[in-house]
Amino acid sequence: MVRVRFAPSPTGKLHVGGARTALYNYMFARHEGGKFLLRIEDTDRERSREEFVRDILEGLKWLGLQWDEDIVYQSQNEEKHRELAYKLLEEGKAYLDRYQPEEWQQVREKYLKGIKDQAQKKQLERQLILDPPQEFRHILERETGAIRIKVPDEGNIEFEDLIRGKISYPAAHISDIVILRSNGTPTYNFAVVVDDALMNITHVIRGDDHIPNTPKQIVIYEALGFPVPQFAHLPMILGPDKKKLSKRHGAASVLEYRDMGILPEALFNFLALLGWAPYPDREVVPPQEMIELFDIRKVNKNPAVFDVNKLYWINSQYIKEKSDEELAELMKPFVPEDVYSKEGALLAARLLKDRVKTLKDFWEYGDYAFTDDFVIEEKAYQKHFSDPEVFDRLKVLLDEFRRIEDWKEETIEKVLRETAERLGVKAAKLIHPVRIAVSGKKVGPSLFFMLEALGKDRVIRRIERIIERSQND
Repeated sequence: MVRVRFAPSPTGKLHVGGARTALYNYMFARHEGGKFLLRIEDTDRERSREEFVRDILEGLKWLGLQWDEDIVYQSQNEEKHRELAYKLLEEGKAYLDRYQPEEWQQVREKYLKGIKDQAQKKQLERQLILDPPQEFRHILERETGAIRIKVPDEGNIEFEDLIRGKISYPAAHISDIVILRSNGTPTYNFAVVVDDALMNITHVIRGDDHIPNTPKQIVIYEALGFPVPQFAHLPMILGPDKKKLSKRHGAASVLEYRDMGILPEALFNFLALLGWAPYPDREVVPPQEMIELFDIRKVNKNPAVFDVNKLYWINSQYIKEKSDEELAELMKPFVPEDVYSKEGALLAARLLKDRVKTLKDFWEYGDYAFTDDFVIEEKAYQKHFSDPEVFDRLKVLLDEFRRIEDWKEETIEKVLRETAERLGVKAAKLIHPVRIAVSGKKVGPSLFFMLEALGKDRVIRRIERIIERSQND
């Protein structure tokens, strides 16, 4: 059975790159009928934080990436890491490096400086560790030190990457690998191999920045006698400027997108397309369909470009597909508690679902659906209410509106246009002031559709209020 894992370090929040890696692991596992596992790599005690663990777990759950077994915490395996490192030492597959870091730096400066041939450098490094020069002979008296695994001197270390094809490294160019530091803590490459083996991981799907680690990890797998998993290295994510993705290109963490009003299925869809496309001409593909179509071998080798505007567009498409009832609940966290009402939310959904990009927009552009106490755009007011005659025209229109019995957009439009004609002005001279009076905005949905949706009483009340404002100015 396929078993994959996402293994974040809790030294920061769950960012886009990590979320994309988790998502590809999840889709691969679900497509193959396998298991998606989660490991928290918390051995960096100085930088690991519990709040980052919470952020990672909450972000994964919000995206819908539910893991299938209990979470593994790397720190719980430290005793096993040490046990296996000493086992390799006993078997002669590894050896002690008794130098202190500052001592080894001195050796490198004196004996290794200027050597460019990697194979020669590797051999000399090993010799200097096992048979120290005279000035460092005293280190042989030390009973402890770091543990280095012996890397073969000949041949190539090769693996078939599921995305990139065959990758080969000359063994002679890879120095003997430190697997356990002198303080007894495992190095990254060793801990990862042991943990993946203990979790029976069959496929390792991760970012392409890990490609240089892979041959070292294969050496460790083979020394331990563990089966080597298959590897797939995902392309880097770049910003629109083609530079490495950073905070300046978008929000800092997955949960910030949630707080911006992005739907989880929209972010799922967007992240899935960062390196893979199931269709050449279709970009909105629901998560379950993504899973059914996912093929790790068709992931692009080239860097993917993160475009937040594309994310907003995808999100707007998912919003359009939601029912007004669904949207009324989803927008609730973005509307002030003291003004939120189900009636107002349903009205906002009806008016704006085809126009907004995020859930947050329902309040920002539709506060008038929830309350009479909405903000009137000052520039729009000054532009369309600078002529005192506009208020006289609105009073005439109000009388006509009060006579309407069938409050439908077609009737409202007919009455407004006939009134404008009778007053000898263009319809726009009434349309813009009415829009600002009832919504406070200079743009929005079709005016007559909005007037019908707001209801006759509310429209009349708001036009009366703006006329009163003129008398008080």
